[in-house]
Amino acid sequence: MRARHVALLLAGGAISALAVADGVPIYDGYDAFWKTLPTPAFRASDERPLSDPQSFEGHGFRAWGPVPRGSGRRGPGQHRVEILGPDITIDRRAFPFARATVFPGEPPSGPGADERLFVSVRDVCVQGTAPSASGMAQRHVHVAVVTDAFTRRARRYDLPSLFGSCLAISRDDRGGLRFFAGSYHTTADAQVSDGVDFEPWRLHGGRFVKAGEAPLRIRFPDPDNVYRFSIAAP
Repeated sequence: MRARHVALLLAGGAISALAVADGVPIYDGYDAFWKTLPTPAFRASDERPLSDPQSFEGHGFRAWGPVPRGSGRRGPGQHRVEILGPDITIDRRAFPFARATVFPGEPPSGPGADERLFVSVRDVCVQGTAPSASGMAQRHVHVAVVTDAFTRRARRYDLPSLFGSCLAISRDDRGGLRFFAGSYHTTADAQVSDGVDFEPWRLHGGRFVKAGEAPLRIRFPDPDNVYRFSIAAP
């Protein structure tokens, strides 16, 4: 399974890689790589345009979708998503950070100016860098996904943020969601990291569970540029 998974990743990578070194694709930017994942939960075509930023009660506010009028009923397939600071509302149903299932160590944060919204037939995902982030903190992209978003079973999960992306979420053979938790890789006696190890996790029974597979290892040809990388052998 692991070998097949890596083979699928690399097979799709030739499309997005902008360079090749020693026969290994070099990716410029994480989206270029995440888009090669098999069975993605969200595709680039699922991204939705957000309204211009506004301020409400001290938080940034943005939205997508028509404002319901009259009875509040919508046409088939019509939805509205509102984002106020760290909280999300979908079709008038609130999904605040305070009631989310949060991956350990992830703080509450509203997405900043780089905020992005993805809406699939089944789920909703919001990502963005905290407005106050600077330096290395800008590498942390907060990702909040609401599963089965348009049903009574809807639940919110906040995922690991290191180089996070809605495009990094995929589905397993049973339709469950999979994602990665990244941690820096630093060789002995080195002062800077030379890559990131992304450990596969999945959602199971409303909990975060390790997928039990080897990590996906990326390495930086130039440690000063963490957005240009290749995939290391498993």
